[in-house]
Amino acid sequence: MLVIFRTFVVGILLFLLIIPGAEGQRKSRHTKAFYRSHYRPAPKADKQCFLLFKKKYKSPKKSSGSFLSSVFGKPKPSSKPMAEVDPNDKPPVTRPKPTPKPQPVATNTQKEDFHNKKFEDQTLEEHHQIEDEVLAKNNLPKPTSAEHERIRNLVEQKLKTHKGSDPIELEPLYFVYDDAEFAVVDMEPFLIAVEYALQGRMILIEGHTDSHGADNYNVKLSIQRVEKIRQLMHDMGVPDDHISVVGYGEEVAIHDNSTEEGRQMNRRVDFKVF
Repeated sequence: MLVIFRTFVVGILLFLLIIPGAEGQRKSRHTKAFYRSHYRPAPKADKQCFLLFKKKYKSPKKSSGSFLSSVFGKPKPSSKPMAEVDPNDKPPVTRPKPTPKPQPVATNTQKEDFHNKKFEDQTLEEHHQIEDEVLAKNNLPKPTSAEHERIRNLVEQKLKTHKGSDPIELEPLYFVYDDAEFAVVDMEPFLIAVEYALQGRMILIEGHTDSHGADNYNVKLSIQRVEKIRQLMHDMGVPDDHISVVGYGEEVAIHDNSTEEGRQMNRRVDFKVF
């Protein structure tokens, strides 16, 4: 029994002696690598506190971005944020735009049309309408349609029966003393002269005065009178190449200047048709 006890004790001692020796043996390179990968030593308490503190207060990492974004600013987002859509919302009602009403196109009236025509392209009716307008504008009596028709027929018949190269002499038109205003409100001689011009004839307008006043002044006054007649004819559409004017002053006196009646007859404008 004692022998068995001794043998047990010796075995325990040998075991205790052998184990420390085994642990103290030198480990191989592969064994060290195995232990490092599987049995990493736990960090110390102060290092664990530092790691926890660093993780807690670590700032979010900023993206450095590309070189172009650093030069030209932030890149635009690839997609726009969409607003929330309520499925209960109804689409907006689009009302059709009101169609504008067609505006009336401004058309030239008949009056504007023949006013813009050349003299040769205007009809005789249009010439007569222009005559009435000019007479009304100058506060002169315009003939009635019947009278105007009579003047037209008179001129037409005279032109058919007139033979030879002699001029057709018309009745004169009289003026007030020392002025270029008409003395008698009878415009028939003037209207007959205009009618001849409208039917293609040449009109010579001759101005005269009485013997009162200086010769130079009377010549200027006679020219003023024929110029007024010429302007009226021109306003009625008679072209300038159908009108010729001359002022004689007191040179051609066909009545006696010693009487008031004779002087009034000398303050006149004569018309000759060629």
